Amino acid sequence: MLNFYKYIPVCLFLLFSELLSGQVYTNSPYSRFGLGDLEQIGFGRNAALGGISVGMRDPNYIDYINPASYAVRDSMSFLFEFGLTGKSSKLATNDLSNTVNDFNFSHLAIAFPISKKIGASFGIVPYSSMSYKVSQQLREGDPDYDTSIGNIDYLFSGTGGIHHFFMGTAYKIGKNLSLGVNLSYLFGAIDRNRSITFLDSINLQIRPGIFNTRVSEKTIVGDLNLNFGIQYTAFIKNDLEFTIGGIFDKESKINAKNYIYKENTLFNVGGGTIKDTLEYITGVKKTILLPQNMGAGFTFKKGKTFLIGVDYYSQNWSEALFLGKTDSLVNSNSWHFGMEFTPKPTAQRNYLNWIHYRIGGHYTNTYLQVNGEQLKDFGISFGLGIPISTMRPDLQVKMKRSTFNIAVELGQRGTYDNNLIKEKYAILSFSLTLYDFWFIKRKFD
Repeated sequence: MLNFYKYIPVCLFLLFSELLSGQVYTNSPYSRFGLGDLEQIGFGRNAALGGISVGMRDPNYIDYINPASYAVRDSMSFLFEFGLTGKSSKLATNDLSNTVNDFNFSHLAIAFPISKKIGASFGIVPYSSMSYKVSQQLREGDPDYDTSIGNIDYLFSGTGGIHHFFMGTAYKIGKNLSLGVNLSYLFGAIDRNRSITFLDSINLQIRPGIFNTRVSEKTIVGDLNLNFGIQYTAFIKNDLEFTIGGIFDKESKINAKNYIYKENTLFNVGGGTIKDTLEYITGVKKTILLPQNMGAGFTFKKGKTFLIGVDYYSQNWSEALFLGKTDSLVNSNSWHFGMEFTPKPTAQRNYLNWIHYRIGGHYTNTYLQVNGEQLKDFGISFGLGIPISTMRPDLQVKMKRSTFNIAVELGQRGTYDNNLIKEKYAILSFSLTLYDFWFIKRKFD
């Protein structure tokens, strides 16, 4: 008789997948460019390890960044993972500062074997996120102030994001090589608003004929995308393993629909508002050209005690097009490194010997170039993997395969130079990786 708790992961996946699709994972003025802030650090374990993923290959975890890793699934395993992420950011210029916070569900994923050589996974994760509100005031005494127009308020805001639901599989060739592919459905919506308010237009006798302008633009994305992965593991001697991996996302045209509403408003003497619709465009088909992305990485592993790894990514964002237009984007690249240590994973006593201790870091030349400055993003991370015992029913023994993961990342993006904003952030991540035995032939007395 199957225990009902085995269906909990599937129920949670169905319950939270809709909630995840509406989450916003950032609160930064830099998210106004392109598709917003890009999210690609893997899951909870990866976050503590500086984001390394390409060379990661472990039957107890899900690594969706490189789909070739799915082939390492144990023949009787079923994995479910979900996570939560909180972020606190301090945004500062030379004169002003502000602190923003947010907390969200971050990901859901399931992985399982299909055969001894084939593994599969599916889940929902964020691709990009946008949330910003930027205002600017033009007053008398400013260099660009025009006495014939008067005081002006500019407001720019945006919210939304893109998620991808991925389904992937991997095939193991021989003992060392595996190939994998993810088929992703990118979906979501981004809303951008901008307005210009001429404050003195309230009094028509002082500023006659000056209209305020408001523009609302909504972009809805929905299309398929492919990414490929490869891994090769060399079993050196005893319990030493060296894994090298690579990923490739081909250049993709993503279908989108664009909606634009533009209006002028004019305040009359009686206190009312006169509106004039200048443009109303609904559901126009557009495309977003996503550039190719390449990544390479390796891990060196000694049994279950020690792991170290490095990743490198490169993406040609200068070739990207958003609704047929370019943006303030440049080619990006990043380095990631991480290390994990488990004192005595097979020890019979002392729980501290079983905990996975993790540390990592990253350095990124981001895809944003603002005021002639390509933004840098760098940080350090650390965390713990706390093992949870689960029962293997055929042997009636407890095995420490499930893990509660905690990760902290401290980083910085931007600079005070060239009138830019420096963003210092702290990210706290929690995730639970549940490992269960689903494909065991049970014996009955």
